[in-house]
Amino acid sequence: MYTYVMKSRALHLLIAALMFLATFTPATHAANSLDRPWWPKVPSLGFSSTEAFTPGVREKSWVSGYSYAEGTSSGLYTRVVSCLSVEDPACANADSIAANFILPPCSLNEGELCIDSLELSNAAGKLEPAIFDYVAPSPKFLASKTRGTPFGGGISLWRSKSTLNALGVDQYAVHVHLDLQNMRNKACLTDAQSCSFELGNFSANVFPVKVRPITSEEKCLWTEGNNCAVITDFLPGTKVALTVRMNNSLTGFLFGRMQDVSMEVTPISKTLNALRVEASPIDVPSIHAFVAKSELSKYPEIDKYWDNRRANLAASDKISSETIDLGPWPQYAMNDFLAFSSLVESGELVSSIWRFGSGLGLGTGSDCYKDKTKILGLVTTNASTYDPGPPSFDGTSLNYRVGGAHHLADGKTLTRGSYDLALRSEFARCLYGFSNAPLGASISVLSSDGTTQEISTESLREDANRQWLYLSAKNFTFSSPTIRIKLVQKAEIGAVAKPAAKSTKSAPRTTITCVKGKTVKKVTGANPKCPSGYKKK
Repeated sequence: MYTYVMKSRALHLLIAALMFLATFTPATHAANSLDRPWWPKVPSLGFSSTEAFTPGVREKSWVSGYSYAEGTSSGLYTRVVSCLSVEDPACANADSIAANFILPPCSLNEGELCIDSLELSNAAGKLEPAIFDYVAPSPKFLASKTRGTPFGGGISLWRSKSTLNALGVDQYAVHVHLDLQNMRNKACLTDAQSCSFELGNFSANVFPVKVRPITSEEKCLWTEGNNCAVITDFLPGTKVALTVRMNNSLTGFLFGRMQDVSMEVTPISKTLNALRVEASPIDVPSIHAFVAKSELSKYPEIDKYWDNRRANLAASDKISSETIDLGPWPQYAMNDFLAFSSLVESGELVSSIWRFGSGLGLGTGSDCYKDKTKILGLVTTNASTYDPGPPSFDGTSLNYRVGGAHHLADGKTLTRGSYDLALRSEFARCLYGFSNAPLGASISVLSSDGTTQEISTESLREDANRQWLYLSAKNFTFSSPTIRIKLVQKAEIGAVAKPAAKSTKSAPRTTITCVKGKTVKKVTGANPKCPSGYKKK
């Protein structure tokens, strides 16, 4: 079990950040790791960000109690105890309790929060339900009504009826986990209302896998005996749909690594929803940027940024013989990227990611973001880094910042961006004060130099029940563009023009001659124009 040392007042934010980090941007590897050929050869300062899977503490369910070293006055949590349950007497005196619970398939009847179904597209492109096989080894934690916690178990393995993955097998792993926190655990001894846990983070992942004998070079999603669940890729064209039963503590905006998204939120009871997300997997480039400490004087802006970013640690960072990697902390990621933007390069391309979950921060620019009763939207992108909060609203447009290297690792191929936004229709109408009439949208991508990029976009799509709006921007380039979406009532754009008033006098008609090589055409009309490819003679 990992031991965290932190200040009490920052515990909630740091635990949330750690949870988000483990979900979307796994921790970086050890310095000079063989699988990081780009690692600086001399002591340097910088950051890296990758979606590559790194085994950590999220693959099994666990509960831990945290206590102050020398009472609350120390401000530090250094004593950690592993709990057998959230009600374990051994943890009753812990100052706080944190839990990571992996949800089971609903068919096991182990709790209300569970995995309802997994679907994968067959050769004809039609989604078919996968069949639950078994649960990977993990400690088990029973649901607690007193503490308001669900059942926690292991990652589940499912088999598709007709869809194979890149290793030629029908195996897919589903990893849905909740990070839960009780910051007032001791108070529970005298105040029953302090017993409940709060949701810190939620994440849903689908991995194509193959369970096979372990080798020394493989990273395993889990192990069982001598076998390893090796993560592989989806085959091209595979579509995935996952349905999870989740209580209504999951609200606000979700974030994901996927594309071409559709979603449904269906109430099951007053407190329980069925959340279904359908999407295609996506590839995400890793990025890194470092400056040698001996060269730092040539980059005064980076030098100044490091002083602010690392505060009391900056001086020792600069004189140490080690390379300091800031990693991909969500709340700092965009600023880190912007500070080192002139040095950012692509690393490996991490392929076939299918993931969504909760993020950090609340939206800005409108009181509509304050609705904490429901899920408001889902943002997904292949950008190497992005704002961890929802798109900001400036009174006219929804704006979202993303970042990445201009080229892939070969230094030649342009990095092409993908961005999908699903918005609850009533939230969109709240932002703009619109009626229930159909909506339209314009999408633009602004480059860091203020110019507008040419992109391939899909028109706004609203589902038949007018519950969700779907927008996407594709094929834009990096390094730090802003995606801007403006919604309008559909009557304001593309509206059918009113027919002109009838006139008893016919409009004058003109005939012109159009030439294309040796072909000659005559066109007659009130305002005749030559067909495409022809020139007026």
